[in-house]
Amino acid sequence: MEQDRRIKHKIFFVDIEKIQRFIDDYREKGYKLEKVETNWFKYTFVKCRDTFIPKVQIDYRTFSKKDEYENYVAMYEDAGWKLISGDFYSGTHFFEQINENTSEDIFSDKESYSKLYGRLFKYALFVFLICIIWFFTLIKVYDFSMLTHPKDLFLTPGLWEATGIRFLAGFLFELPFVIWRNGALIIWMAYFIISLTCVIKSKMKEIKYSANLN
Repeated sequence: MEQDRRIKHKIFFVDIEKIQRFIDDYREKGYKLEKVETNWFKYTFVKCRDTFIPKVQIDYRTFSKKDEYENYVAMYEDAGWKLISGDFYSGTHFFEQINENTSEDIFSDKESYSKLYGRLFKYALFVFLICIIWFFTLIKVYDFSMLTHPKDLFLTPGLWEATGIRFLAGFLFELPFVIWRNGALIIWMAYFIISLTCVIKSKMKEIKYSANLN
């Protein structure tokens, strides 16, 4: 009998609690998290026939040495948590309960959450600084004033004076060429906006949990 699987694509910008609630909602419906593909924002759930549906907890941590990572995974296994998604390079790790006697929380206090978001902030800040360095490389190649006049990215004469089907056809025809000509700039903009959002959100979360410690 084919298993009942549900595949969901969700984007969460540095919000562990939202991811947690999203997974918990499916757990309450009888679904177990089977796999996470973070690069594609893809979550695969499978219908669980057992009465015990393992709870999933999330941690973010990076490592410089393989043995540190192996000790990290082993430590959680000893505490009753099995790694179901994440590796040495990913940073984000998803653990599930090995059995129903396992404590339901990896992070049982506000200090733990504060440290978690502190690690996320450092990573997001690193990516943001890379974007700043990248900016000074791109500024020699691209005219950034085009960002305030995006119409200038399109070179088809009379495109913006056209209407209806003629405009739509011309716009869709040139759009791939705009992306091709300005691919690095578009990718930079996406990384810049995402990394800046993550820097702000992770720092706000860290401050929130740190303030609650006092």
